[in-house]
Amino acid sequence: MEIRDIEKIERVKGVASVVKSDDLIPFYTERVEKFLTDNRSAYGDNWVKGSANNLYCFYGKNSEGDLLGSSTNMGVAIATFCPEIPLITGQQLLGLYIQAGNKNPFGNVYVDFGVQINGSPNVNSAKAKILLEDFKKRGIEVKEGRVLNFNQLRLIADSNAGLAYMLTEDVSKDNLALVSEYPFRDVGVNGLYGVYLNLDCSLFAGGVNLVDSSGDGRVVRYDAEGVAPKKLACPESNLIKSLTNNFLKKF
Repeated sequence: MEIRDIEKIERVKGVASVVKSDDLIPFYTERVEKFLTDNRSAYGDNWVKGSANNLYCFYGKNSEGDLLGSSTNMGVAIATFCPEIPLITGQQLLGLYIQAGNKNPFGNVYVDFGVQINGSPNVNSAKAKILLEDFKKRGIEVKEGRVLNFNQLRLIADSNAGLAYMLTEDVSKDNLALVSEYPFRDVGVNGLYGVYLNLDCSLFAGGVNLVDSSGDGRVVRYDAEGVAPKKLACPESNLIKSLTNNFLKKF
């Protein structure tokens, strides 16, 4: 599904579309596998099992090839491991939402687009403490609450949180949205929450379960008009594995 974003002067700004399973999953799984392997010695097999369950919550694909399923953890993981996929930002999604008459332009699905953090780190406390400490180091005030797009976050391993988030290098107080900039129907307080456009056409900033995923979820990208989408390339290890498997087929 594609949706064109058009300004009043009829200049096309970009195209939002549901990510296709075949365009992401082969590369996503390869890079998540590397992340798990790289951190296994430091955090152990239980961490690997828990993290894999968190990051492999997709539900396959539909007849159109659309990737089914979405969660906050997986959104941050895609932004971290597959940055070639320009995940839709909250500002872009809000523009489409308003253009559609305050309705979900993608139909009866939900679209995750980032996180919201405010107050004391009581909800999702381990993750919230790590992210709030990063805010403090950057000299960024949380104020009444900040909304971060997936592309402003990076996934990291942590012994306490399991999986945690940190800010990207280019994040500053000038490019972090405040909660008040969105018409959220519900806003969680004192902690870290997922933000999403729900099936009932409402924007929410109170998603407590950052692992939660269902077949109604869609991963959405936003490509600039006239710019060819970047192609993902498998890591070198995937090439080696492929060559080895082709050799083994002879026996």
